Amino acid sequence: IEGYSDGAKAAFYVVQLIEDLEARKDTSNPEAYIIACFDDTGLDAAREITDRPVLGIGQAAMQGATFLCYQFCIITAMDRSVPILQRNVNSYGYTQQCAGVFAANMPVLALKEDPEGYRKVLNVARESLIKSQGEALVLGCAGLSHWTERLSKDLSMPVLDGVKLAIKFAQVLLDLKLTTSKVNSYRFPEKKSS
Repeated sequence: IEGYSDGAKAAFYVVQLIEDLEARKDTSNPEAYIIACFDDTGLDAAREITDRPVLGIGQAAMQGATFLCYQFCIITAMDRSVPILQRNVNSYGYTQQCAGVFAANMPVLALKEDPEGYRKVLNVARESLIKSQGEALVLGCAGLSHWTERLSKDLSMPVLDGVKLAIKFAQVLLDLKLTTSKVNSYRFPEKKSS
């Protein structure tokens, strides 16, 4: 997912998939849902159609970073994602803690294919962290997850992968038997006649 139009298209299918899974009458239904795109594509809509926990890797990673430092930076794949992620930072209330959102200027699918990809990401991360005085790095794309430990070692700081954090946070919510509130904002949609 790269940009607003990709996100809008994907959000439709996220909602459709969850509705299909929720409609099943067997015991194999998911206990929680994780949206594994850092844009948190369709997150609010997904929370509206299920009472199971729904976590976005963007929100999970940013929340995790606040446990470890005062100011974090986000590195993402493409420039076009920066305004989307900045809007999420603001919406989630992390404006004070986020020192900046920076892009490696690499298409998401090139992150694994480009032999120089890691070096590009590392260089942008280093420059961004120095410029912004960030104290931890949040990986702003699931396509960067495979470099978490390597980046943490090379940067000598915490590097957060939202995929792993969302899975762990979902397990905590399930262990505590917490579900998505249906009191108001995420109330199930009203049934509409065709």
